[in-house]
Amino acid sequence: MRSMWKGLISFGLVNIPVALYPAVEDKQLHFNQLHKEDGGRISYKKVCKECGKDLEAEEIVRGYEFEKSRYVTVSEEDLDKFASVASRAIAMQEFVDAPEIDAIYLDKAYYLGPDEAGKMPYALLLEALKRAKKVGVAKMVMRDKEYLAVIRPVDEVLVLNTMHYPDEIRKPEGIGLPSSEVQLGDRELEMADLLVKSMSGEFRPAEFQDTYREELLAMIRTKAEGAEYHPVETKLLPTNVIDIVARLKASIDQAEEQKKVKTARG
Repeated sequence: MRSMWKGLISFGLVNIPVALYPAVEDKQLHFNQLHKEDGGRISYKKVCKECGKDLEAEEIVRGYEFEKSRYVTVSEEDLDKFASVASRAIAMQEFVDAPEIDAIYLDKAYYLGPDEAGKMPYALLLEALKRAKKVGVAKMVMRDKEYLAVIRPVDEVLVLNTMHYPDEIRKPEGIGLPSSEVQLGDRELEMADLLVKSMSGEFRPAEFQDTYREELLAMIRTKAEGAEYHPVETKLLPTNVIDIVARLKASIDQAEEQKKVKTARG
């Protein structure tokens, strides 16, 4: 696997030389835009809105709009001034309990791999985090941006997740949340608790598949062969639920049945 960044994990007076590797593979299907009449690919030109000229890559610079229609240009040389020792370090800030970091803050995942000289301190940090049941909160600079990150042990590897800063998280306002006026009855809560219990189990990632992507690929293969594709219809339950207790009871029965099937499969 090819590394995309190299630097140091820095905590206290300890430095661990590491490389960053993508932990997730994008398997989303990407479509090209085509001309409807002849199937030709659509190309996009970069055009200056001032003079109308088609531009080449070397004619384009970065610009930040600090006032309406007023820009400051930033060159590679300007950015290089910030490429200090700190930009090659994952600077550990503190260690916290993992549940303290809400999943809403987590962004992309990467594997951290040590180089030959860093294997001993890498193993030491990995084991120390496991024993303490902690994760590390760190800061790092990558691709002209400073990231907040969390470093956590997963089996025998350190995983780094970049994080959103608090001011990047929107408040859940204006989305129609249930108010305190909603009254929940004891019977409904009891049945909901039973449903949660009946659907509880151990998380096994391998059991989950992207069925939508598989269906989409099946449609593409069928169309490529010149045949007509007929998707499997999925019936949606009505949303105007009147007897929610009856619906919860039916859900519990269904969950128990699915559990029996899973157990039988081993």
